Amino acid sequence: MSHHTGAANGRQKRPSSIAELAQRATDDKYDDSKDFKFYLRLAEKYRREGKECAKRGDLEGAFVELARAATLVLEKLPLHKDYYVVLNANQRHNLGLVGRFALYNCFH
Repeated sequence: MSHHTGAANGRQKRPSSIAELAQRATDDKYDDSKDFKFYLRLAEKYRREGKECAKRGDLEGAFVELARAATLVLEKLPLHKDYYVVLNANQRHNLGLVGRFALYNCFH
């Protein structure tokens, strides 16, 4: 009896393409009727999970989580009905910087 390391039959799994990773990152369900602060916490959770994945060497997981954070902060939150109510101009600017930083980390 022999032992195989890695995937079935000793073959390594093919790395996901950028398009596949991006698709995984957009699988999130967004509903602007949910509380704005819920999404702020969710974006922070994605960022934290992305950093943890990177520490473990799971670069695909890190990409997906950081892309989720960036997409939420840069694309979806600005469309939320409470975006201009909850955040002042400085906070909106800083949130955008955080989103861009998360996106930058996806590729570096």
